[in-house]
Amino acid sequence: MTLALKDVVHQGELVSLLVEGTEVSTVRDIPGGVDVLDGRGMEAVPALWDAHVHFREPGNTDAEDLLSGARAAAAGGYGAVCCEPNTRPVMDTLDAIQAFDRRVEALGIPIGVYPKAALTRGQDGAELVDIEAIAPEVTAFSTDGEPVVDRELLIEAFRRTFAFDEEQPREIHAHCEETPRSHDRVVAALGDGPYLARETEIVRLHLEALEAAGMGYLRIQHVSLPETVELVKAFMSRMLDSPGLSPILVTMEVTPHHLRLCQDDIPVVEGQPDPHWKMNPPLRSAKAQRGLLAHLWDFAYIATDHAPHTPASKARPWDDAPFGVIGLETAFGALASFEDNPHLPMQRQLLLDRLSPSNKVMSPDSSRFAQGITLIDWDHVWTVDPDRFYSKSRNCPFAGMTFRGKPMYTIAGGRVVMAEGEVLF
Repeated sequence: MTLALKDVVHQGELVSLLVEGTEVSTVRDIPGGVDVLDGRGMEAVPALWDAHVHFREPGNTDAEDLLSGARAAAAGGYGAVCCEPNTRPVMDTLDAIQAFDRRVEALGIPIGVYPKAALTRGQDGAELVDIEAIAPEVTAFSTDGEPVVDRELLIEAFRRTFAFDEEQPREIHAHCEETPRSHDRVVAALGDGPYLARETEIVRLHLEALEAAGMGYLRIQHVSLPETVELVKAFMSRMLDSPGLSPILVTMEVTPHHLRLCQDDIPVVEGQPDPHWKMNPPLRSAKAQRGLLAHLWDFAYIATDHAPHTPASKARPWDDAPFGVIGLETAFGALASFEDNPHLPMQRQLLLDRLSPSNKVMSPDSSRFAQGITLIDWDHVWTVDPDRFYSKSRNCPFAGMTFRGKPMYTIAGGRVVMAEGEVLF
């Protein structure tokens, strides 16, 4: 099927695009015999890509599954997502990764849904998985939700994930957050400190291990403190100034909720903080939030950390409720609405660059659009209603807020998979 996108804005110009599978070209005249989508008033951009989501399958499909998660992604304008491995069982073997891929294929999901592998067996932080066997099937190994704080283990992990393919090393995606489960290990490695608030210390441990390894690609996920950003910037500056550039790269991601919200925003319900706002890392102070905004250029990616939970689990008191909020269906609107914020007149290209790695590639069109196309209406005003979500979960801190800017169409594999909010698979 060939699809024409008529009169869309693309790279600042009013054009028509011809979409044939994953091939996209600019055309002066639309040929006959093709389906035509009138894109007037919308901008065509490479489909959004989220490198940090939790789809809960296998193991907790009451909260989300691969199909509902993919639909939520398409509704939010995403053409591809990378799933964290904290499933039950954990995705820590080649068999588990291949079973995941077969399930995605069997469901006929039209957007890209890709797995990450756990870095350690059972996410226990004690024994590395079979990196060499799994690496051909994944782009990253993740410490998802349970930090690795064994310095020697990290050194070995950086060396092995880099040595597997020096042309395209596998990244280690680090969750530098303390959890109740990891508390004893964190204290043993770092000594006593503030409970569940040791992000920068755990990041420092990873950077020290990376430098000792002398090689490796590290992604620090959901950074929530400006002090962490400064630490990483200083580290990379020192690496770049070192004689003989080492094969070391550190990138950072930040979430829409840490950019838009702070701890002062958390509503109180019947004397308790609303558990729908409970997340790890938690929302920080207003000062920290402003610091993240000031460092927006320093983040390589904005990722949602879409973390679904059942309504029953989030209805528990704050202390008993699980960590995590969802974000795929609100991310773009939450960020695009910054244009109305006098404290941050966000540049649109900056936002797009952080929401999709494809936006960093300027040509040719076909490579930029490999994961699909998103048509955006920057002026569409809408109110967040979780009851209308495609996700199974409702734990959304943006509920009831009004945003300006929304993905109106998602195109993947040459066909429309979301049209004006309706997912078509």
